[in-house]
Amino acid sequence: MVSTWTASSWSATAAITSTADFQGLVAATLAGRERERRFHAFLSLTIRLRDECYRIPDICVKALPYEKAPVLTRPDLAIEILSPDDEVQEMLSKIGDYLAAGIPHIWVVDPYKRTLVEADQAGIRRISTQKLSTPLVGEVDFAALFEQLNESPE
Repeated sequence: MVSTWTASSWSATAAITSTADFQGLVAATLAGRERERRFHAFLSLTIRLRDECYRIPDICVKALPYEKAPVLTRPDLAIEILSPDDEVQEMLSKIGDYLAAGIPHIWVVDPYKRTLVEADQAGIRRISTQKLSTPLVGEVDFAALFEQLNESPE
């Protein structure tokens, strides 16, 4: 069964068959804690990095309250979910752009290789624990999310 994501209807047991499905699963995980932790998660929202420079991270998170505008500036977390055809050079360019724009936390998630990379002003590092966290969103256990990739359709 392949599900379309909405914060209230995502099935946590749905088989993940694409990068978009995994993106929805991560977004649903974050949506479950938005109110308590006082943030909002956005899917594929255009963000302004600087004049004439924009990016569209797969997911971005902004603490509440924030100024509502057609284009978000400086989210607190940008998350990129890799697809099989993503190029390393392009991802490094995105990370560099995000860091230069002052985005404090960047997560790069590869659901195919089941790897995590975290970037911030201290550098870029591969994470072996399968868990990522920020003070705003708390800890996200990607091992549990990756496990859902093993589930077969119902």
